[in-house]
Amino acid sequence: MKYIKYLIPLIILLLLSGCGTKRQNFEPKSISGEIDYDGALPAKIVDVVRSGATLENGQIITKDGLLDIKIPENYTFIGDSKGRYLATSKCGNLVVLDKNSHVIYEKKFDSVVATATIKEDLLAVILGNNTQLLIDITSKKELYKNNGDKVYAHDSKIAAPYFLTSLIIFPTLDGKLLIIDLKTNKLLRDVVVKSEKFFSNIIYLDVLGDRLVAATKQRVVSINPKSMAFLDEEVKDVIILKNRVLVFTKDGRIILTDADLKVLKTKKFKFASFVGTIHGEFIYIVERGGFLIATDLNLISSNIYELPDEIESYVYTTNDKFYYKNSYFKLSAPRKK
Repeated sequence: MKYIKYLIPLIILLLLSGCGTKRQNFEPKSISGEIDYDGALPAKIVDVVRSGATLENGQIITKDGLLDIKIPENYTFIGDSKGRYLATSKCGNLVVLDKNSHVIYEKKFDSVVATATIKEDLLAVILGNNTQLLIDITSKKELYKNNGDKVYAHDSKIAAPYFLTSLIIFPTLDGKLLIIDLKTNKLLRDVVVKSEKFFSNIIYLDVLGDRLVAATKQRVVSINPKSMAFLDEEVKDVIILKNRVLVFTKDGRIILTDADLKVLKTKKFKFASFVGTIHGEFIYIVERGGFLIATDLNLISSNIYELPDEIESYVYTTNDKFYYKNSYFKLSAPRKK
């Protein structure tokens, strides 16, 4: 019994100590205005990928906004290109739809589809078991296949394959870039960004001019024909501009670098948790606590607006709109207090 006498106060002390380690909230010193929703969606958002969002009624939102396209029930949208839309089910089925929502191609894979991209009749697919495939949907011929190394877990943000003139770039689930020649359908080069068995998949991939920028959760890489540069950070998102790269980190920093990832400026928003980014004339960052942070491209000045809600579920952003749950607002319409 005497041990219990000392054990109970110790447990209480540990519990109280645990409470002190909870995540701190972002608390801006001043609010420049508040934002109200401008309209309602026909249904709530149930899934989001970098290229779009799926609504509960089967409609989709892409960078072009809300579309009339409807995908099959229990499918989620994963990508589109020039009037062709990709959707997949949890059972490994993938469909290609036309602008009238008609299925023009369908295939069942032996693993779930992690992501996919289409260009004309070429379909590039990455499966959940880290297999990469290139398929001609007209002839239904498999042009390329690679069984990647086994991965045990990956981040929910997954970069899609990227068609680049006569090349296709596969961002693998174990942190590599496979560059395939579309003329020969053979591997030209593979680049290791950050290859590990857990949460090392490529979460961002884009090309600007002759420069390729990719990122995992732990590293950003910038590649041009002459050199390769790395930046190691806890990455939430990346934006590539003309001659610069913006890296958004897990601890609430925005890092501005040159094209070779040399750090030019850093701006920190203490305890901020970034959940979405938009860029145009300004950079807009959605913060989980219910704020919209607006800053110029040089990270000199910033304004913070209050959103109608804290962010607790899926968010999707286009160039001028923010979508959350079953509502949206236009970025051009902040209301001054």
